[in-house]
Amino acid sequence: MRGFYTTHEAARLLGVSLPTVVNWIKARRLKAHRTPGGHRRIAREDLAAFMVRHGMPLPEELTGAAPSRRKALVLGEPGPVREGLARQLAEGGYAVEQASPGFAAGAAAARFQPDLVVVAEGPSDGAEAVSALRADRELGAVPVVAVALSDAAERLAAAGCCAVLTRPVPEGALVKAAAEALAAATGAAPRRGARSRG
Repeated sequence: MRGFYTTHEAARLLGVSLPTVVNWIKARRLKAHRTPGGHRRIAREDLAAFMVRHGMPLPEELTGAAPSRRKALVLGEPGPVREGLARQLAEGGYAVEQASPGFAAGAAAARFQPDLVVVAEGPSDGAEAVSALRADRELGAVPVVAVALSDAAERLAAAGCCAVLTRPVPEGALVKAAAEALAAATGAAPRRGARSRG
């Protein structure tokens, strides 16, 4: 089994041109290192994780190289805050669904079966949504991370959130908090596909 790929080989597996792969590496979207001779090499796991993160089908030779994506449900009122949180999680390697609080949240949670719930506190009461999750027979053990203004942090923590981040959320902080919440819930170290980029 191969451990590393050249940029040419990566381009073939990704179905893109060599300059595209090089640009992704330069932009730090695709992790690579240089050999003593100055050539770029991409680890098998990093290539597979990149493909999973961007929804690309894995070729047979990369099967098993990347962990399956954890699922995160983002609850909140539609708008830029919810969209931004969903984007950060997707870039961090999570499969993401979004839902509004209330009945839609319960329906989405039952269908999607998330590993993690992120509550975006807005005009509606986020603590009420967290309490409802905690009371749910199937979702009661799912870790919850909340993102709110500072005056709501204590209320959300008391409702049962594993972590409460205050807005604005620094780049990488949500993915880091999500990984830590999942690790605490499972008693394991944070998974590779769900770690902080910061």
